[in-house]
Amino acid sequence: MPNASAPDRKVLFTGEILQDPYPTYTRLLEEGPIHYVEVAGKWAVWSVFSHAECQSIAKDPRCSAKRAQQMLLPLPFSRQAEFKKLARMLGLWLIFMDPPEHTRLRKLLNKGFSQAAVETLRPQMEEVVDRMLKPLKPGSEVELMREFANPMPVRIISEMIGIPEALHGTLVNWSRAIAVFRGNPNRTVEEAQAAQDALINMTEFFRKAVAERRRNKGNDLISLLIDIEEDGDVLTEEELYAQCIALLFAGHETTRNLIGNGMYTLLKHPEETAKLRENPQMIRSAVEELLRFESPVQFTARVLKEEMEVCGQRIPKSWSILCMLGAANRDPKQFKDPNKLNLKRLNNQHLAFSAGPHFCIGNQLARLEGQIAIMNLLQRFPKMKLTGPTPEWADTFGFRGLKTLSVTL
Repeated sequence: MPNASAPDRKVLFTGEILQDPYPTYTRLLEEGPIHYVEVAGKWAVWSVFSHAECQSIAKDPRCSAKRAQQMLLPLPFSRQAEFKKLARMLGLWLIFMDPPEHTRLRKLLNKGFSQAAVETLRPQMEEVVDRMLKPLKPGSEVELMREFANPMPVRIISEMIGIPEALHGTLVNWSRAIAVFRGNPNRTVEEAQAAQDALINMTEFFRKAVAERRRNKGNDLISLLIDIEEDGDVLTEEELYAQCIALLFAGHETTRNLIGNGMYTLLKHPEETAKLRENPQMIRSAVEELLRFESPVQFTARVLKEEMEVCGQRIPKSWSILCMLGAANRDPKQFKDPNKLNLKRLNNQHLAFSAGPHFCIGNQLARLEGQIAIMNLLQRFPKMKLTGPTPEWADTFGFRGLKTLSVTL
């Protein structure tokens, strides 16, 4: 990895950054577009902070998304072999594939996630949100993450996949274990073990669920995935289980953070929130701005297939590079007044869903869920305000979301 001639390391992944990364992002963006960032206290990785470079790397075919094996590097070398299964199972996810495998799989999965396909789910989503908000009373104190933001996306993706409600809590715990492993550059053996156990359990769950759907097809996403075929291409059994897990994970983890981060941001900006409440047609641009302002995914990574020059820095083949999406979304070269919330912001080319071939396949689903959830909360509870101590952010650097969000409705 790093050598004796390597530049000074920047310390980024600290508790202070978890609570508020944006002053540090602003400072580093002023210093330059690329920095050498310490990871796990023992090695470092080149990290790109500018919008233009993050977008460029996400689209560059010389940069590989096959990085599941690289995730094991922070672990003690003597223990890495214990987690071969973890790396192999993550490597089957669409986001960790390169062409031609990625191209084939993406083409197959696109059918279930087009804007038209997702829009048909609107009545179902509105029904779930209505059902969840009905018991909440104006004036009452509520922990919004627990009561709504956490369970709401799980219910929607579970209904899409066809998972019984009794299993929602278990699946959330498994999803969280994977998020902790994936979202922490300073990964531990314990986190790797929990993520591997979760993936094994989820694979077994979907093995049984797929077998059941083959016997009794329904209108759910698993049935759709079983039937998907184009030009003779089909999903293999292993690919099918892996995409179901990835969809459940992404459908829960990032959307809960979009809703939680979004509501927290709105409650801290009452003037902007009042404009949105009075003009509900603004909800689309509002959600785009909330995605930019408090991105649920703060960074992604690529592995170089060949030696490359990035921002004037030569980086060897096989090294990883981080694309700091949260910083790119506050880049003043791309966004006017980047640290100001503007729910009417036009031409908002944020990177919350990344860019290029790996642009998030579930982006339309997340957007629609965010729009429905946030607008319903604002309209039903016009006097909602923050209460209690300052909320804490979850201790995952890659996935930015709140542990709790106490409000008075």
